Amino acid sequence: MFWGMKDTREILAELKVKRDSLMEQVGLAEEVVRLKREIAALQIDRSKITEDHAREDRELRHMIGLERKRQEVEVQQAKRDSVLTVREENLAADKQRFEEQMKFHQDRFQAEVGYLKELMGQILNRLPNVEVNVERT
Repeated sequence: MFWGMKDTREILAELKVKRDSLMEQVGLAEEVVRLKREIAALQIDRSKITEDHAREDRELRHMIGLERKRQEVEVQQAKRDSVLTVREENLAADKQRFEEQMKFHQDRFQAEVGYLKELMGQILNRLPNVEVNVERT
């Protein structure tokens, strides 16, 4: 019986070792499950962060595109405004020159007419007066 007890003790010791080994394996399995869950959560977080960065990048590129377009429109508007300003200035200068030229022509025409009147007056004064008596027979 003593030998039977020894076998039982050895069997119990072996069972304890196996039980401890199984408990350790169960603990490790639970640790593996916990780590897998943590990995999945971290992957989800990483995906969210990656998507956030991608969205921020898209928004930034969109804003840059809008700003570039706004600047192009402002440059075109400034060019158009400067062209219109130059045209208005040129038009005002042309109008001024036209008015000066018209004044010159008007003054010149008045001087010519005055000269012609004076000349005609002098010619008429120098012509002899001829009176013609015409009788009919």
